[in-house]
Amino acid sequence: MKKGISVLVLTALVASGAFALDLSAGLGGNFSASFHYSNSKNDFGALIPDRLAATRGIGGGFFAFFDATYAEAKIGLLFSGYEYRDKFGGGDWYEWRDSDDSTTYLTLSLFGKYPIDLGIFTLFPMLGIQLDLGLGLKHDGEKVEFNDPSKGDSMDKFWIKLGAGADINLNEKLYLRPSFLWGINFGTKEIRDSKKEANKIAGQSVSTFHHGFDIALALGFRF
Repeated sequence: MKKGISVLVLTALVASGAFALDLSAGLGGNFSASFHYSNSKNDFGALIPDRLAATRGIGGGFFAFFDATYAEAKIGLLFSGYEYRDKFGGGDWYEWRDSDDSTTYLTLSLFGKYPIDLGIFTLFPMLGIQLDLGLGLKHDGEKVEFNDPSKGDSMDKFWIKLGAGADINLNEKLYLRPSFLWGINFGTKEIRDSKKEANKIAGQSVSTFHHGFDIALALGFRF
């Protein structure tokens, strides 16, 4: 993951140099929702029924961004709480239940964008990547410690995201930037390892899918 951070920072610097036409920076806040689905199938019949599980994380945070016309880089903090539900065999979903888990992430992202001037505001589609680096996990308000140092990156997630944003001018220097992003991720290392071990069991298969969206509003300043 450290290598991934280095690549992200280097790419941001290169992109900034390549597209340094109109530079700006700013601060903002965001609402975030993520969803994880796990589908466990087996050949054991009614003894161990198939299970479909879902987890949703709802949270928000704040960030700083740097913009260079065709590229945007962001760094921020994200705080989330989680709920889960599941169903077995052909049964109905159970109600959403609080998992008592909460997480804190450092987020690093880099997006390419193409501005379209519409007069009173500028619209731009966006496509890019985001790294969520786990800073802490709490269960029922108590910090969870990782006994194995090699599991220090077990919370980290890598996203591919796309969406759109807009710059609404307040004056020559200041502007508001609302944006909406949707993306998929490949699960945490812990989830990937658990899935790999489960699929080693004869007669069992586990598949997962992870996605989410992000709504943000920022105040930008042109240099």
